[in-house]
Amino acid sequence: MHDYPRGMAHVGVTVPDIDGAMAWYEDVLGFEPVMGPLEIDHGEEHIGRLCADVLGEFDTVRIGHMATGNQVGFELFEFDADRGEADPDPREPGYFHVCVIDPEIEALAEEIDAAGGEHHTEIWRLFPDQEYRMTYCKDPWGNLLEIYTHGHERIYANQGEY
Repeated sequence: MHDYPRGMAHVGVTVPDIDGAMAWYEDVLGFEPVMGPLEIDHGEEHIGRLCADVLGEFDTVRIGHMATGNQVGFELFEFDADRGEADPDPREPGYFHVCVIDPEIEALAEEIDAAGGEHHTEIWRLFPDQEYRMTYCKDPWGNLLEIYTHGHERIYANQGEY
């Protein structure tokens, strides 16, 4: 048991085109580039040895870091061997989406759609009698992006059961 909730530092996503992805996330979601993309060779120098230990086998990987509006980072990876588009399945174990906050949910979903992504689901009220809404979109590489109109704690605090 912990005495406090730990903060989330960042979310990492693999894409087949890191330059395009960094530009897309900057243009569409307003994420700010912080570092990179940097090209790292497997096992070369300190960062290459670190990445080899963490990421396993690859020849080169490109990594870029972006800042969001609430201090949670967004880290992008592009590996030398592209294995295709993402196909997240919420029924399978593992991470399957990233959620951003925007009170203008319709406008952001339309912008994602117009920028090569896809508005994937309807816009739903999380609780029928409350203002909190959500929807799912996909980025141009098939990664799921959820949009909430409000922050997580505000939505779920004191709700009881669904």
